[in-house]
Amino acid sequence: MLKNRFGFNFWPSFTDLMLSFVLVVLIILFVVSKMIAAGTENLDRARQSQQKIQTQIEQGIGKQYKVVTLSDRDGTDINKEMANRQADVYIIDKLDRQTITFSDKVLFDSGQSDIKPAGYDILNVVGPIIANNLDNIGEIQIQGHADISFEDDFNLQLAANRAIAVYKFLQVNVGIDPAQYLMSATSFGKYKPVGREAGSDYNYAKLQEANANETLMARNRRIEIVLFYKNQKK
Repeated sequence: MLKNRFGFNFWPSFTDLMLSFVLVVLIILFVVSKMIAAGTENLDRARQSQQKIQTQIEQGIGKQYKVVTLSDRDGTDINKEMANRQADVYIIDKLDRQTITFSDKVLFDSGQSDIKPAGYDILNVVGPIIANNLDNIGEIQIQGHADISFEDDFNLQLAANRAIAVYKFLQVNVGIDPAQYLMSATSFGKYKPVGREAGSDYNYAKLQEANANETLMARNRRIEIVLFYKNQKK
């Protein structure tokens, strides 16, 4: 065995060090594999829940309303598909969330924030479907959106009042308790047309372009119920 001039044997210490290193690496690999497995399991649960909600909504309102379902998992350009496929309700699946988008005339009369009778009918179907699938949902956001037709304050308030109306419906009529399940209502006014993502390079010219005609403005007037899945919300 290799010894120094004092007669000390280096190899046992080196061997112990290497064994400790290998043990640490194995532990790290084990922990990482468990984390990957847990993440995959969460994704699988989210996908199953998304599919279940999608199917139930299609079955519940598909005869009365045109429902289009889209997913970005297969590389689909969602914004392009929404432009090419007009619908009353869109169900959009992403990795961390599912968005149920209602055109404004489905739930509300023009310029109004009181849910109309037909709107109650559709929410009486969609609301309980959401409520029955809350186990995998970590947060619910109700987002109100407008076009550029009116003044900023009016658009902001109208979209807010509509989002709050849907929020109250889910809370009071459906029984989703915000104390138990995190739920919020917010208004983007005219500033988040279809296709605008958080953090994207945007300006007033692009906002005008996104509202260049009545078809585009109609797309932007909408209510979105965004379901963020547990351990997936960024």
